[in-house]
Amino acid sequence: VKLEGFLTGREVAQLRKAMDEALATFASSPNAFDVTAMADLLWRENQSADSSHAPLDLEDLARTVRRAKLPRLRERARPLRARGKFLIDTSIWRRNARFTEFALRGPLGAAAASLLSAEEIRFFDDQLFVKEAGALDKAAFHQDLSYCHLDGGLGCAVWIPLDPVRRGSGAMGYVPGSHRWPGVYNPNILASTLAIPGSDGPDLPGIETNPERFGVTYMDANPGDVVIHHFLTVHGSEGNTSLNARRAFSLRYCDGAMRYRRRAGAPVQPLHPAGMTDGHKLDSTIHPIVFRRKSRRR
Repeated sequence: VKLEGFLTGREVAQLRKAMDEALATFASSPNAFDVTAMADLLWRENQSADSSHAPLDLEDLARTVRRAKLPRLRERARPLRARGKFLIDTSIWRRNARFTEFALRGPLGAAAASLLSAEEIRFFDDQLFVKEAGALDKAAFHQDLSYCHLDGGLGCAVWIPLDPVRRGSGAMGYVPGSHRWPGVYNPNILASTLAIPGSDGPDLPGIETNPERFGVTYMDANPGDVVIHHFLTVHGSEGNTSLNARRAFSLRYCDGAMRYRRRAGAPVQPLHPAGMTDGHKLDSTIHPIVFRRKSRRR
């Protein structure tokens, strides 16, 4: 769902400041990585690319890419256009006070509770996604739950654009009704439909090659809008062939009763304590409760 004009001008301004601050410390973040540089290395297009923060074993992954012979997902380059980067970072709320305030005490917890019909909402984590002008790499279609060590799908991702988003500028595409598909699909490496090594579930069908068959719907959005999708909704994004950057935050919220469940192939959540096992209660210092419904007085 898209909630048009949900955020105030002040909230958007604060998020833009948080984005600027996060990008200023991108190089020192242990969770940041450059998808474009990673893909350059995997497809042997730039052997000197820096992907030191990539969340996967690139040597092992490069061998898997060569065996699978799957293409790199990206838009066609336009003549005389500079190439931009596709950047991702995680857990901004742990290092940026203004973003912490918004994520934990802003309006999104109540919105998530309403959409999920949940009594209690827990903040799971956040990511920033920046597709600079000319960042041609797409994000392959996927489900968010595939990347989360969570038991159950009662959660949602809130996608917040900080720039106008239209087709061609990195728009998000969704498969309507896919949150009702049975099962959880393998996580992929984003720059390709290739499943992360170690995954043990089914691969998604070939949505990239036949989007019309699956009814893929791309969403225009403006700063102040928020787009919210279920953890199981299948979605992906275009590359950015426009002349402007596409900056966005994604915040994930889930039912407060959700517990830990290891998902094969999913990257390790950077703050989870060692030794967590299936059924473990989530640590509220890492995944704080941000909303509780008030009990009705008799």
